[in-house]
Amino acid sequence: MKQNIDNIFVIAQKEFADNLWSPRFRVLLLMFTLVIFSFSVQSVKNGFNIFDMGFIDVAQIIGLFLPLAGIGLGFDAVIKERKSASLNVLLAHPVFRDNIITGKIAGGLATLALVVFISVIASVGTMIALSGVQVGLAELSRVLIFTGITFIYLSTFLALGVLISIFSSSSTNSFIYGLVVWINLIMVFGAIISVASSIATGESILDSGSNRDVRALNGDLQKISPIHHYSEAVVGVPGISVGGVNVMTGQKITSGIFDFKHTMGDWFNDYWTNLVALTVMPVLLFIAAFVAFLRKDITW
Repeated sequence: MKQNIDNIFVIAQKEFADNLWSPRFRVLLLMFTLVIFSFSVQSVKNGFNIFDMGFIDVAQIIGLFLPLAGIGLGFDAVIKERKSASLNVLLAHPVFRDNIITGKIAGGLATLALVVFISVIASVGTMIALSGVQVGLAELSRVLIFTGITFIYLSTFLALGVLISIFSSSSTNSFIYGLVVWINLIMVFGAIISVASSIATGESILDSGSNRDVRALNGDLQKISPIHHYSEAVVGVPGISVGGVNVMTGQKITSGIFDFKHTMGDWFNDYWTNLVALTVMPVLLFIAAFVAFLRKDITW
């Protein structure tokens, strides 16, 4: 048992170090940090206060574009090892398959935690510092919860990247598949759902805003995408993807995690189903990746 834990820890360390020193990772991290920082500065210039519904624009950037970081960390997690034949070397030692995939997932999650931490500092920290808002324990606790929600949300895309990497024949194909998933599940998901709802109900897309049946179906279909649950829990807006229609899935009295007009208990009562969905999605995907790796012929 101790040997297995040591093996997992060593593999996780290697994965974390490989990600950290990868030029691709550093370019992505720098790009995301600069974009989030610039949007945060712009929000402050426009007079928005993060604790007074001034976080929607920044949350949209995080929700739409940071999933690329998760996919970028996971898309070659397995295929790069197959290409270099290092998996064969590992399996020749007393290292089991479950040690390898568990270590890789742990290393990816550690790297993702670093990305989330830097992103939160760049966004929340910038808005608080420039706006001069007084920050106490209550504000810090909500920032901490927001950080956790963001980490769980992005873990879904790390899990997707790892799962795709197991079945792909090359890193290029794996990255392309990941991009396709990101574009359809996040970027234009709102537009896809709007069209699907219009076709299913026989109503025009232009009338979807006033048609109750279209809006009800739209609200139900939105739940498929993790960005819906993330945006609802963070800013109280269900549709932040391109072409999305904002359809609330139930009566809410709060407007996201930074709504200080209501207590944390009110927020949790409104969005606990979103939190459950956000947690279940990556767990199921990681389990799928774990099982797929154990069953897959990974020799090269």
